[in-house]
Amino acid sequence: MAPWRIRATMDEIDVARRYAGHPTIFSVRLHHGGQFTKFPGRKYIKGKQNYVDLLDIDTFSIHDIDEMMEELGHIDSDETLLYYHFLRPFGDLDFGLFALGSDQDVHHLGTYVANHKVIDVYIEHGKTNLHTYSMSPNPSKVKIVEIKEPPACSKQLFLEWNDSPIEHESVPDLTEVENDSHLDKEPSLVDHIEFEMNVENEDDYDGSGHNNGSGNDEFDDDSESEDSDFFIDEDNLIHDVDVDMKDFHMNIDKDVEWVGGSSESNVPEDTQQGDLEVINTEVLLSGSSSDEANDGKRRKTIRAIHRAYENDAALVSEPFYIFQTFSSSKDFKTQVKLHSIRTRREIQLEKNDKNRVRFVCKGTIPNLATNEEEKCPWVIYCSKWKRDIDWMVKTYTKEHRCLQTRKVKACDYKFLSEHIVQVIETNPKIPIRALREQLQREYQMDISHMKTFRAKQQALKHVQGDYASQYRLLRDYVLEVQARNPDTTVKIDVESEANPTVETRTFRRIYVCIGALKRGFAAGRRDFLGLDGAFVKGPYPGQVLSAVALDGNNGIYPLAYAVVESETLNSWTWFLSNLGDDLGFVACDCNTISMCRASLLSSSHTRQHEKNWRGKVFKDLLWECATTSNVQHFHQAMEKLKKLNNDAYEWLKQIPPQSWARSHFTGRAHCDALTNNLCEAFNSKIEDGRDAPIINCIEFIREYIMKKIVKVDKEIQKVVGPLTPTATTILDNIKSKAEQYVATFCGAGKYQVAGPWQDQCIVDVGQQSCTCKRWELTGIPCKHGVAAIWDMGRNDKDVGIPESFVHPCYWLSSWKEMYSFKVSPINGRSMWEKSAIPTTLLPPKHRVPIGRPKKKRTISIVEKEDFVRGNTASRAHRSVTCTKCNNVGHNARTCKGQRPIVGGGGGQSQVKEKGKGRQPLDGL
Repeated sequence: MAPWRIRATMDEIDVARRYAGHPTIFSVRLHHGGQFTKFPGRKYIKGKQNYVDLLDIDTFSIHDIDEMMEELGHIDSDETLLYYHFLRPFGDLDFGLFALGSDQDVHHLGTYVANHKVIDVYIEHGKTNLHTYSMSPNPSKVKIVEIKEPPACSKQLFLEWNDSPIEHESVPDLTEVENDSHLDKEPSLVDHIEFEMNVENEDDYDGSGHNNGSGNDEFDDDSESEDSDFFIDEDNLIHDVDVDMKDFHMNIDKDVEWVGGSSESNVPEDTQQGDLEVINTEVLLSGSSSDEANDGKRRKTIRAIHRAYENDAALVSEPFYIFQTFSSSKDFKTQVKLHSIRTRREIQLEKNDKNRVRFVCKGTIPNLATNEEEKCPWVIYCSKWKRDIDWMVKTYTKEHRCLQTRKVKACDYKFLSEHIVQVIETNPKIPIRALREQLQREYQMDISHMKTFRAKQQALKHVQGDYASQYRLLRDYVLEVQARNPDTTVKIDVESEANPTVETRTFRRIYVCIGALKRGFAAGRRDFLGLDGAFVKGPYPGQVLSAVALDGNNGIYPLAYAVVESETLNSWTWFLSNLGDDLGFVACDCNTISMCRASLLSSSHTRQHEKNWRGKVFKDLLWECATTSNVQHFHQAMEKLKKLNNDAYEWLKQIPPQSWARSHFTGRAHCDALTNNLCEAFNSKIEDGRDAPIINCIEFIREYIMKKIVKVDKEIQKVVGPLTPTATTILDNIKSKAEQYVATFCGAGKYQVAGPWQDQCIVDVGQQSCTCKRWELTGIPCKHGVAAIWDMGRNDKDVGIPESFVHPCYWLSSWKEMYSFKVSPINGRSMWEKSAIPTTLLPPKHRVPIGRPKKKRTISIVEKEDFVRGNTASRAHRSVTCTKCNNVGHNARTCKGQRPIVGGGGGQSQVKEKGKGRQPLDGL
């Protein structure tokens, strides 16, 4: 008889406690009778679930699962086809499933048994739609051959070990699997970032990961940013690698245990010792007798667990008995409350002192004939003698006559928080409604929305740590980061204190610039930084200020970041001053601050442009003024805008062109980017860390940068050529355009280059300049420069290829050197050095902004104009203008004779004079 047994449906057993000290014993949660849905968001539906206990991994095999399925009634003949899969602990059904069809698969499963006592096994009936069997360990050494037997025998599979490569004919037909496996392929590491965020509304969450919204609310975007970069700079697309931060976990509270995944899941497959035979040199082996001794010990272990299992099964229905002992009254109360929740009975505390505890059932027994109610006889009494330590049950009436209820006082938010810690650890952003539905199905009780919210907040506190307590440990964390990363700058700014003898200081700001990033930025040879701020969520809101650079492949390279109280001129000046000290320039001089203010004014003026001058005509003219590369074309574009609308021209003329027009940029940065997409990309990467406590927030950013550098370095090893992939693509496009240009040598190293559309410029190859100014701006030869270089090569001049004229910041060697500086890891909380500063940091004062908090970002005027519903342009988000009085907000039919308004912000307002129709205003 098999040692394992299928657990009864209503039985419950604490396998972690029962299997303690037995590393090879485990249980299986068997999912059978169902099928998998499609990838992504894969689920197992229409199935049943059974527990199988007392399995020993040393003797476990696939045949045991066959016997389980036969006992459950799924195998009725030898031709029944079943596919077995097991789920890696803490994995999901999209990427955590592995095949369970051979001894090697069983050995793979065995690597998780020591730390995880319940393994999920999924059964597919008839056919499989997964690719796990093609991913089985060493698939190339397993050949599947069908043996032809007499008709009376059933078909079997013969597994033959083969060290030679398998021929194509011997591979089983996996066409159906391959058709779906393309969804599970890894995306390319370098990808173009598109800033379109689809935020799932919590109210539309149905608990299964699907959105039940109607799809008509296109503008329900919860992004905090109010900037709308509706201009697309195709010449400066941001390329960045995808860094997986789902496994990020940091908890610095001493009294909170980590509930994350096992370490085996993070070990590469080629480093696991699953296929290696390791000799234990500290154990004396004595031939075959050791096997007999091990078998006898295993049988004794199974018998002991059998007895414990039978006792647990008896205690499920009768959790208490006379003379039962407890180590403390707290343990006794906990067990009674748990019994109250499991049985859904209203059990309340009647007596509670230092020597006696009594619980009674407050449930009633209704009598429909007399409309009277009787009391439930259930009662339990536990006490201890003054000289004793243990508590003992003295009175116990186990009979319940009352009806079950859906409202139990013991099921409070503290109890729920302890049981949803793993759920919150796996999915911290699970909506309240979905979590509430899950708890109500599990406990069959009415759980309010607010109770679920408090339970989630308490569980998050256990998982992430307390927001307020982390400020006291902030200085210890800073010492650890600086100790592991030399030349790292971390500055903490506190609120001024009138009394210097006070032992506490209120936190204000923190600035971080890791030493490896400083050296990497200098090696990149590209003096270009993007500055931006993003909201910090949580009970202590603020802003994350960041300085992000561009590498030679147009990828983001975070350089420095800070958490400040708000985005003000004072906070930006403090941030730039610290950044200037690290990079060796004076960042707080008049020119730098004026340029930063001009950049901020440019973004605010852009929103004003959207409000006052709408339409594609104004948008295209503004973009033309900004993208022209030389001053002459810039003035021509400004004249076009002046002819269209003089007000718009005067407004744009007030903004310094050095902050928004390429024609006035210098060539120092070797970049002509006009948008701040690199900072927007960085803010989107750290979004999950911005709602965490202060140390978790800063550590999330540091760990993201650490992983990103390693991932980009791996991508660099695959690149072949003198330039980065992005620079190679840009230069190839320039070469294709240069084919249409003719260069004429004029002496002194200068060329006159002419092309179509009356495009003619002067190129000085020696100075690496062109009158179109694109060569100086980007550091890459323009189409005129490439034509001149080719002409020099045709005239027997040793000038080399056009790639040799590209600035070194685009060289592959510079890119490789930039990412050769790695961010070092840090130790856990228990190994941090204690700060010697005598004062204690307190959390910042919570500043509540005036008015109701905004839930949605401000919609751009251009987005409103492009709003299409069905096949027609919608008038949603548009103001109605009266044709009689020219006022906004009503039409001519509802006009009540208001005073007409002449003029307007857009310069297109009109008045209607009697007998003359509509007359245009001056300036149009």
